[in-house]
Amino acid sequence: MSTADPRDPHEGSHDEPADGQDPTSSGPPADDIDAEFARLTEGLSFDDAPLTVEDVLSDGTEDDQEPTMAVVATSVASATALAGAIRLGREARTDGIDIPAGSRTLDTRTGAIAVGALAETAAHDLAAIASAALQRNGIVLFWRRGDRMTATRYRNGQRGEDISPAIVLGAVDDVVEELLLGATDLGELDEGIDPATITRAEALSWIAGKGKKK
Repeated sequence: MSTADPRDPHEGSHDEPADGQDPTSSGPPADDIDAEFARLTEGLSFDDAPLTVEDVLSDGTEDDQEPTMAVVATSVASATALAGAIRLGREARTDGIDIPAGSRTLDTRTGAIAVGALAETAAHDLAAIASAALQRNGIVLFWRRGDRMTATRYRNGQRGEDISPAIVLGAVDDVVEELLLGATDLGELDEGIDPATITRAEALSWIAGKGKKK
C-alpha cells in the first residue's frame, strides 16, 4: 500500500507574507508601490494652487497677441456719406451697441470702406451699425487675426452668411486685401473720418452730399 500523502503536493508550499504585508494581498508589497509612486512624481510640485476654469479663460494665448484688422466694404460713393450713415445707424439700433473706438471711413475706387484694428466682436458691431443705415445695400465685413480671415455678409442691420473671402475680395479695391494681409498699414492711408465724432446734422448733410469734409 502506498504511503504517499493523497493531498495536493503543492498545498501548504506558499511563501509566507513579508513583514508588514497584508496576508490577503496578492499584489506587490506596499513599500514597492510607494517607491514607484515617488519615482513617477519626482520633480513635481504639489504646493501650487490647482488650475481652475477661470485661470484658463483669463490666460492669454498667442493668438490673442496677433494684430487684427476689420474692413467693412460698401458701395457707398464717399467716405463722408458712409461716416454719416454709420452715425445715423447707431441711432437706429435699439440694442445699445456703439461705434467701436478706432473706426474710420476711407474712400476707395469701388466704394467707401470702414476700417479699424478691431477685435472680432467690435468688428461685427461696426458692420451691424453700418448695415442698419444702408438697408437696401448689402455690405461685407472682412476680419483677420493671424492666419484666420473671415468674410460675412450683412443686410438691414442683421448678420448674414459667412462666405469665403476669396470669393468677394476680387470685387473690392486692392487696398482691402492689402490691409487684411498687412501689406498696407492704416498709418499709410488718409486720416479718414471717425463716425463717432460727427454730429447728427453733419451726418444728414454728408449723406445728402452737402458740406463734405475736406
